[in-house]
Amino acid sequence: MTKYVLTGATGGLGSQTLLFLLHLVPASDIIVSLHNPAGASPTIVSSGVEVRKGDYADPASLRTAFAGADKLFLVSYPSIAHELRVRMHKNAIDAAKAVGIKHVYYTSLAFGFGAQRALVPPGEQESVAEVMQAHLDTEAYLKQSGLTYTIIREGIYSESYPLYFGFWSASESSDEVVVPHGDGGIAWVNRPDLGEGTARIIAAESGYENRTLLLSGTRIITLSALASTISALLNRPVRLKVVSEDEYVATHTGRPGPRGEADFLRKWATTYRALVRGECAVADPTLKEILGREPTPFEETVREMLGVGGEGAVEQYAK
Repeated sequence: MTKYVLTGATGGLGSQTLLFLLHLVPASDIIVSLHNPAGASPTIVSSGVEVRKGDYADPASLRTAFAGADKLFLVSYPSIAHELRVRMHKNAIDAAKAVGIKHVYYTSLAFGFGAQRALVPPGEQESVAEVMQAHLDTEAYLKQSGLTYTIIREGIYSESYPLYFGFWSASESSDEVVVPHGDGGIAWVNRPDLGEGTARIIAAESGYENRTLLLSGTRIITLSALASTISALLNRPVRLKVVSEDEYVATHTGRPGPRGEADFLRKWATTYRALVRGECAVADPTLKEILGREPTPFEETVREMLGVGGEGAVEQYAK
């Protein structure tokens, strides 16, 4: 009998992964580690899984939460702060090693060309995106930990498109979407598909040991193509405007929340440099093969979200 411990099970990806894992393994074999067990979702409470307290900032609590498990699903800490994020991940990896976890599945991010390392220009770093640097450091730490690992570079969420699309929402008075550096392509994929694919990887008896996987959509859609899609759906013009990084920061500074802070905007601008470089324009077949079907079309998610605004996606990542 294999025992699984899941972190991040109340978040967007983690909750979907748990939902699908419950169809693959008995609930009695699943432990959910939460920094606040009282905040467990109704799905977690009613599922029959064991809930334990595990806080990334408290290594002792992680050792208690992970004890007795064979496989750890390690969801990345939700912050763009590099050093903080790496420290939280190291705490979890160290705790896993201390209590005898056999296999760690880490949710990395789909920057840096995924598994197609040959696409990295000679002499250049794998990713220029600030948001990816903590993931790269965590990947390196996990690889040298001595634990069996699977690094899952989770594709760019379809649901997070406002974050990449100049923080735009359907309620905006302006239909001009301001981004820096240029128009880049993304192999978008929605969270339910990622959750299902990730759950199938975790539940598999073998086949993914010490590998880095990229789970992405099978079509690459640029930001300008996204603008055209939204224009058609809303029957109003939405136009992409590419500006300098300084103008991008000046345009968005003062917006509500972290997305209006200049420091965050400077860091987030590196994401667009990565997009122009082609880091997210990799349509990998792995997820399609695992699901046994085509991933959900990006346009379907956009259609469902229009009118919602998407600020939740912005606030989740702009920390």
